[in-house]
Amino acid sequence: MISLLRKIRQKLLQQNRITQYLTYAVGEIFLVVIGILIALQLNILKEENKEKKATEQLLLGMQADLHLEADRIDFLVAYYTDITDGIQQIILNYQQKDSNSNKELGQYFLNTFEFRKFSKFNTNYQTLYGSGLLQEIEDKNLSEEIITYYSKQFLEWSLEIYQQKASAFNFNNATQFDPLDKLHRGAKYQFIPNFRLDIGDHYATDFKELIKEPEVLNFLTDLLHQSELVFSNLKAYKETNLALSNRIQKYLNQ
Repeated sequence: MISLLRKIRQKLLQQNRITQYLTYAVGEIFLVVIGILIALQLNILKEENKEKKATEQLLLGMQADLHLEADRIDFLVAYYTDITDGIQQIILNYQQKDSNSNKELGQYFLNTFEFRKFSKFNTNYQTLYGSGLLQEIEDKNLSEEIITYYSKQFLEWSLEIYQQKASAFNFNNATQFDPLDKLHRGAKYQFIPNFRLDIGDHYATDFKELIKEPEVLNFLTDLLHQSELVFSNLKAYKETNLALSNRIQKYLNQ
């Protein structure tokens, strides 16, 4: 093609047809420019398509992360429900409205010192945000919802406060508490290596007497109030989690 165009230019020059040569040269330049613009446009479309596919993959990954978070939230709801049910059972025993064995009360009491944290699975979000692809999402409301969701920390904070309150209890001030009872492995007390000590099957502490101490009752009541905030935040997180997952799915289906 190039050799053909060169021959045409040479023929026009040999025939001294300067005006036609210039017109042809301008036309040839115009065609070259058009070709370059088309190539650039195709390259831009190719890059946009690549970015779109990368964004879709990250959104799919984010959806998977949200599903994992939803499962974690369900676990935390069940976990803290067991703990708060145990606290309420202790209080009912204190009020003499119910009666549990000493072993049951011991497990309820020690379970209150257990806690679990929550953290978002945000690897795909961090990649989406760091690469700038988040800004390329056509639905700007979705972009804002994603940023808002991953910026919220109120559930994490409420669980950290619960942890602080649970860790603040001073066993040394509870004179009726037998320190060896801390090594009992109850239903929720799985990580204590009690196989190293022969502590027996029963608690040495008389928990029916222990829970009568004002400090113990204040501690349990404080945890019960904090757990209400935890449950409220878990519910709010689950709702926003499902809403965001559905919004992403709707965007991907377009």
